[in-house]
Amino acid sequence: MVMLRGFTNRKAPLQMAVQTCPACHSGGLHDYPESRRTGRLNFRCRSCGLVGWRQRDEIAPVETVGLETISVEQREAWFQLKRDGVTTAAWAETLDRLRSLIPASVGAPLIYDIGAGDGGFLDFARSRGFDVGGNELLEAAIEIARSTFDIELDLGDLSTLDLPAEHDAVTLWCVLAHVPDPDQLLDECHALLKPGGVLFLQTPYRCTLDAMALGAFRASDGRVSRWVDRRIAQHHWLLHTRRSMTAALERAGFVDVRVKPQARYSLQAAPYLASLGLRGRKGEVVSKGVDRLLDKGLAPRIVLDVYARKAAE
Repeated sequence: MVMLRGFTNRKAPLQMAVQTCPACHSGGLHDYPESRRTGRLNFRCRSCGLVGWRQRDEIAPVETVGLETISVEQREAWFQLKRDGVTTAAWAETLDRLRSLIPASVGAPLIYDIGAGDGGFLDFARSRGFDVGGNELLEAAIEIARSTFDIELDLGDLSTLDLPAEHDAVTLWCVLAHVPDPDQLLDECHALLKPGGVLFLQTPYRCTLDAMALGAFRASDGRVSRWVDRRIAQHHWLLHTRRSMTAALERAGFVDVRVKPQARYSLQAAPYLASLGLRGRKGEVVSKGVDRLLDKGLAPRIVLDVYARKAAE
């Protein structure tokens, strides 16, 4: 049975776009029940543990978004949802690690941030001695980066940009799970780096809470679906494991892959809980309590920090 946008058609064939694992390319995919809320179909790779959205053909292609669609004001409002201190602490930790992995003979390492947002990370990197560059698909974000930080970002997908293989580091903050073709993006990251250059990426992790939610989802035949529908969707269509992330990077030609789960929550709890249906006064009270727990580090590890290197020639 397929359920899409409230319409039920018991005779419609299932269109399964994902036939092999996007990470390890195994054909052994286990299907979860169809979500009774959204009609989505998810899978788990039996080989590497990756979980994702089966209906791959419904993920929109990568394209630029103009100011007529998302304004500067709308994008700035989104940036205001970040939790104070969490983001900059993660930036500092990552840049320190990257600096330690780049030869000391490189005076000002050249870093390229893919999906650079408002340019805040690149401004922070510049203050710590890096030369910076990056790209964005949203014109609004590029305007904010220019006006706020005097940083000029490239507009467009990497496949449309003619960039040299001269970067000491490439970074992606929660980008990989958004793109239609993760293989292509990792190949493009590899091509951006000079020999010996370092990749850092952060991506959603299939954590213990996800495993519990998926278990309840399966046991209820797709009825208990709100958490799963929120975690696996068009904006995050893949939840990686250590094994799946390592397999994807090694296939792209990277070496020295290091993967570490982190309890890092960059957004405030209120908008996330609202997306799960918890709004109003009750949502406000619960979100404050959740934020306090997050500040103390008492939360599941929901993202992966990943470092990998392009082999030296």
